[in-house]
Parts: sequence; C-alpha cells; structure tokens
Amino acid sequence: MQDLDKRSFILGMITAFSECVAGGCKRLALSPPLTHADYEMVKDDACEIIEKHGLVHLHEKNEDLPEDERFEWIVIAGKNETLEKYRAIRAEGFSPARSLEPFFDVLSYDPAESIHTGYDAYRELFMQKD
Repeated sequence: MQDLDKRSFILGMITAFSECVAGGCKRLALSPPLTHADYEMVKDDACEIIEKHGLVHLHEKNEDLPEDERFEWIVIAGKNETLEKYRAIRAEGFSPARSLEPFFDVLSYDPAESIHTGYDAYRELFMQKD
C-alpha cells in the first residue's frame, strides 16, 4: 500500500463523520484516534469543518487511559444535549477507547447491522505499536 497522508486522512474522516451527523445518520461521532501532535496538526481545520456543518464538538484527551496508551479525539455532535449524554456515560466510568458498546445508542450504532467501525481500520493503518 502506498503511503497515506495522515493529515488528509484525518480531515477526510472528520468531514465524512460531520456529514453523517449533519445529515441525521448519526447523533454523535468520534474523530479517529489522535496523538497529541496529530490533534495539534489538525485542530484548527477540523473545528472549522465541524462548525461549517452547524455542529458542536469537544476535544477529549482521554486522561483516564494509561499515558503510554493515551490518544485524543474530537467528539462531534449535532446538539449540545447529545454531548451531555456522551459526558454522562463517560462520568459513569465508561470509555469508548475500551468499548464502544455503552455508547452504541448515542453513536447511532445498530449492533445487528454493524460489522466493525472505522476506528478499527484507522488503528491498523496508523496506530501500530513498534
């Protein structure tokens, strides 16, 4: 496989997820997992893309993960109420980094129809451990 431009890949995923949320296909989406350097590289353009779709977002550092496994992401939602529901699930001690299952409803996942998430492909492409 040829080398992929990581910045373009991340912004492309954020654009696609923003379109899904803005179009009503999903209530909430997570950007691909980001290192802190990745977040800094895309944050301005990512926030602009999300806001141009009329959406709300928050930056999550996932500080509940061990430091050597930590990654960040941008949570994308159509409404503040959806972000609050996400935060409430997180406050119960659940983390999408460990399991997406507690978040299926807010992420608009149908377990009967799901195969796997885009996060699986992203991890295989960009988050391989040395």
